[in-house]
Parts: sequence; structure tokens; C-alpha cells
Amino acid sequence: MIEPPGTQLWADSRWRDGWRVQRRWDGEASRLLNPAGRIVCRGPLAECEQALDTAYPTPLPADHLVVLLHGLGRTRRSLARLDRALVDAGFTTARLDYPSTRKPIQVHAATVAELLDHVPTPTKLSFVSHSLGGLIIRQLFTYDSPWRSAIERIVMLAPPNQGASLAGSLDKGSVMRGILGPSYGQIAQGFASTLPVPDVPVAIFAGDVAGVPGDGLVTVDETRLEGSSEHHIVPAIHTFVMNHPAVIRGAISFLSGAPDR
Repeated sequence: MIEPPGTQLWADSRWRDGWRVQRRWDGEASRLLNPAGRIVCRGPLAECEQALDTAYPTPLPADHLVVLLHGLGRTRRSLARLDRALVDAGFTTARLDYPSTRKPIQVHAATVAELLDHVPTPTKLSFVSHSLGGLIIRQLFTYDSPWRSAIERIVMLAPPNQGASLAGSLDKGSVMRGILGPSYGQIAQGFASTLPVPDVPVAIFAGDVAGVPGDGLVTVDETRLEGSSEHHIVPAIHTFVMNHPAVIRGAISFLSGAPDR
């Protein structure tokens, strides 16, 4: 499911306990949003960063920060239910936006890496991703930054870790990549095979429903990743796998360091 036009324009470049500085995908504008999502400043990036410093000085490092990354054609809204559950379980969460249909995977990862460079390094840093977000996380393992050594655990929901055969079959003539952008083209062309395999525990949740291959977009085998700690199959389609109760329970359990039940 692709979200409405105009929602794939902004990348979170700074984050501070829910406050977010965003840059437009083309670099022509910036804005500061408060935790309620209301715009409190518009202007040059430096001006918005200064407004963030004034509104919310740098906090102390989090004990366990969980960064949530949505999938292709989606926004941070798609992970709202899972985010609430993680917060209720005691985690600090940073649910981010990035313009998934506008840039390649390497650029998305660079933006997330820059954001993390400006966050006080937490005691523990974990990630939860949906679909394309999992490939961005793997790209982050090419970085050598202070936050890199803090990475604790990763939860991937319906990740195209082995590519996506459906994306490849639909990409004839590059029509779909004209709609969904360069990241879609990378998925279709098997870019995932070039990405690092995380050296931390990874739990994968794959959807499998009757009548379609896998979750309708990614097959169960395409979600697999060598060396992953856990691999679960749930009866959910790709678009809504993050809202399945077993996924929410399993993600919280895994990130807590507890064995899945």
C-alpha cells in the first residue's frame, strides 16, 4: 500500500525525544516538528536546528533506544501501533520518516547514520524495520561510528533479504521504478545480496497467507538471512504484518532479550 501523494517528501535528519528536524528530499526546505507532529519552525536547516536546540536541549543518553524504519511507499504512521506497544514496554523509540520513493538505499542509510551521529549514544541501540527498512539497517553496518558498537538487536518484518522476485517481474521496462523510485529498482535487481549481514542477534517475521506467494509481495524464503537468531512465520499480508499481535509480542520479547514464546 502506497500512502497518499505528498507524504514521501521529508527525511528526518535530527531527532530528540520526539522532536524532529526534517529536510525535504530535494534539499530545498527544512522544518522542525514537535512530538505531536506540528510544525513549529520552517526555514534553512541551520535555523531549524537552532530552534531544536532552543526548544529541547540535548537529553541524556537513552538506556535502550529502538529506531523504527518503515517500508517502501509508507511513512512512520504505518508503525504507530507497534511503536506504542514498545513505549508501553519501557523502550525509548525513535520512529522515523524517510522519502523511500525518492532516493536509493545508500542515501536513506546515510541520512539515518547522520541522525544517529547527533543523538547521544544510548547504552543499547536496536532497530525494528518493515520491508525496505531492513535493507537500510543492513547498509548501516558499513558505518564506523560510536553508535555502531551500541547496536544490540534487530527485528525485521517482511524484509526482502534475498530480493523480491515479484518486484523483479513487475519491473519490466522500469515502469514500477518510475513510480516507486530507485530503492524499488535496487530490490528488483538483487541489491540485497551486496549488503552486510548484521553481526548482532536478528529476529525475522515473515508473512504467509493462503492464495498468494508468501505475504503477497515477499516470499518466506526471500525474508531469510544467514545467521539470524529467530525466524517466525505469521498469517499476515505484507502491508499489515507489523500490526499482527504475534509480531508485536515477539518483537517486544526479542528486544527485551527474552526467548520467544
